Amino acid sequence: MAKIFRPNKPSKSSKPRKHKSLAKQLPDFVTTVSHYDHEAKAVCHTDSGRVAFVSGAIQGETIKVRPSSYTDTVIKGETLKVIQPSAHRVEAKCKYFSECGGCQLQYLNSEEQLKAKQSGLESLMQRHLKLDDIPWQPNITGPEWHYRRSARLSIWFEKNGEFNLGFRKQKSKEIIDVENCPVLEKSLNNLLPQLKQMIAQMQSKKAISHVQMLALSPHDTLIFRALSELTKQDKEQLISFAEAHSVRVLLENNDKTFEDIQAPQTKAGTLLEYTVAKTRYQFLPNNFIQVNKQINEKMLQQAIDWLDIQPTDNVLDLFSGVGNFTLALAQKAKHVVAVEGVNSMVKQVKHNAQLNGLMNVSAHHADLSTLDDKKKPTWLKPIDKLLLDPARDGAFDVVKKIPLLKPKQILYVSCNPTTLIRDINVLQQANYKLKKIGLLNMFPHTSHVEAMALLEYK
Repeated sequence: MAKIFRPNKPSKSSKPRKHKSLAKQLPDFVTTVSHYDHEAKAVCHTDSGRVAFVSGAIQGETIKVRPSSYTDTVIKGETLKVIQPSAHRVEAKCKYFSECGGCQLQYLNSEEQLKAKQSGLESLMQRHLKLDDIPWQPNITGPEWHYRRSARLSIWFEKNGEFNLGFRKQKSKEIIDVENCPVLEKSLNNLLPQLKQMIAQMQSKKAISHVQMLALSPHDTLIFRALSELTKQDKEQLISFAEAHSVRVLLENNDKTFEDIQAPQTKAGTLLEYTVAKTRYQFLPNNFIQVNKQINEKMLQQAIDWLDIQPTDNVLDLFSGVGNFTLALAQKAKHVVAVEGVNSMVKQVKHNAQLNGLMNVSAHHADLSTLDDKKKPTWLKPIDKLLLDPARDGAFDVVKKIPLLKPKQILYVSCNPTTLIRDINVLQQANYKLKKIGLLNMFPHTSHVEAMALLEYK
């Protein structure tokens, strides 16, 4: 998942009405939660008829709400007190839950989290797609804890020289000092205390703004974002840390280049790697990869199963990234064309196909939102099936062009329910029918909703 086009800026008339931050004029109120929205927020109503979207509450609970902002018809607020708790309410496992902006749903048990996400997506589909019978499929799930193979830690320095290493507070730019994160893969989580101790000993520690942690093969990797040149002693200390903990250490410099301080000669092209089964995926440190290894592997298999890839199929993979879906599809299909809007990723798709001996892959840097029926790229041949995995903006300008390609089946992988529904609506108008849809629980304990949808031409 990366990008193929530059999304249009919304017009002034399309911008949502701003909420007034004058909530002091609205008193706290007691209400009962009726259902969930597409962000797993609790939906309830006031006596005056306003709809309230409230964080921290569960369907069926009676709660006291403190408004934080509002319009004439809508209130946004927080749960001030749970008067009648739900049986689905649980104690958060993470000690930073009340402050950290990362995992918003730890007060819900895992079953209710999925129910909340599916319920919110279903409401959107019923409202905007006018579907009476939604073809839900079993959700793809995995471990609830220690599932993140990638995390970006920030550093916050106090005036007294002390610093916090961790994640942002809710609704704040401040950083919480995190010694333990139960959603990080265990190897990364175990490194947190030693990592902070090492940074504290660095002479030029204030030059470090972020640390990216990645659980990869064959070694976990730490990427230090350096705002200025580190001292020779600090670089030696990083090398010693890497050797002591069997990790790889890279520096991200101000010019956006990456330096492997254990092998400085590789500065021009530092590659990282992950594997799915026996397939190797190499990528640059600034390339996108899926953070949940287990769900990613299941997602790739489901994509192949739902599309029913045959040896005669020609497949188009849009927003291909470094080839996450491309390589999996190519092992079953006749030919796969990968299209990506970031040129460095296009090069990685070609590299990864060659690395794995897949000669039936071609990759192109293109913007298909400008596709014309009378003028198609010479490399764009007739296709049987199409897969797209866009970023949160969705693919509105691209899906309007998909009917020109006439695929029999379309598999849409989404990380944003609102743009998924918008884009499916366009495809429905082009005579594509929704045949399957299911959740991908990529981010347990967060409000992020990922889904996979299969559409077929009527």
